[in-house]
Amino acid sequence: MAKQLPTGNYIEAVRSSCAALTEISPVQISDDGINKFLTTLDKHQYEELSIDTPMRMPLKFESLAEELNFVALIDLLNFGSGYRLPLHEMTGRGAFDTIRFGAMSFHIGGTPINAETFRNMTTFQVSEIFQLPIDREVKPPDMPYLTLTEPSELKPLADGIADVLKTTGDFLTAHKYPDLASFILDVTKQKPRSAAYLVEQLVRNLPGLQDSYIINGQPVHLLKKAQILTYHVWMFFKDQDPDRFAFDDINELTVFADNVVPTLLIHLGVIEIPEAWQEDMTENRVLSEITATTLRAASVVACQRIIERSAELGPIRDMNEGALDVYLWRLGKVGDYRRVPRFALRDTVMF
Repeated sequence: MAKQLPTGNYIEAVRSSCAALTEISPVQISDDGINKFLTTLDKHQYEELSIDTPMRMPLKFESLAEELNFVALIDLLNFGSGYRLPLHEMTGRGAFDTIRFGAMSFHIGGTPINAETFRNMTTFQVSEIFQLPIDREVKPPDMPYLTLTEPSELKPLADGIADVLKTTGDFLTAHKYPDLASFILDVTKQKPRSAAYLVEQLVRNLPGLQDSYIINGQPVHLLKKAQILTYHVWMFFKDQDPDRFAFDDINELTVFADNVVPTLLIHLGVIEIPEAWQEDMTENRVLSEITATTLRAASVVACQRIIERSAELGPIRDMNEGALDVYLWRLGKVGDYRRVPRFALRDTVMF
């Protein structure tokens, strides 16, 4: 079924639709929690963790376009968080590390990161490139002498990666773009330099970035991957080609709502959720799409309020949502925060 895309300004559509859903949900944004978060914030730690160093990899690129193509591939496929536990169990890597590993395998292995490769990608090829075991041997309890093969828990993730690559390749081919970089370079040649415009063009044209839902009859837009792709384009290339990539409206982006940011905000007391939802998260139960979308929407609202409050409270007075997102995401990898149970949604290619 075709997604209902935003109308008007896509970033404003994220903010307004997330606010509307949060308003009618059982989730609460705590003013006291926001104040405590800001007043206890470690300035040095924030400045260190708000820089997205995990995206910087020790690879050599022949041109800006080649590097742009690589960065765009990672963000296009930046999903799989719902498979975190089986990924760690079967591969020893989490979701982001799995996608980053696969992108590096493309680059180092010489597999072209282009429309033709994407269109022809199979689940089996994905399993090889990303080292995802998609099947396993089992012995039926009533026939121990017989060995059968069944899909592993990670096969749906491999299917999702293949599907996103195929739909992306189909769009690029139909519009005569050899690769993702060519499309992004074409979109960003217009003036003024606008992050919102790039987000809109990415979402309009690439099904794998159409992070929108209908909840209680109303559209809810999150656009996580399109926004983080735009943020990384700005981060990596604003100095190399400022006329094209130094977006004047970069600070208008919302947080890139996944499963980590809401989880950390809940743990830090900024977001308050029903006890039953907390129990589902603690027990590592897969959530419904409605619950997961509500939590993600609440994190957008909460982070906007944190930014607004930070102008007069706490050690960071020029905070923006991109850096706040990176800080929270990286904080989730530090010490005891890594052990905080995160919520999971399996049947999605959006986060």
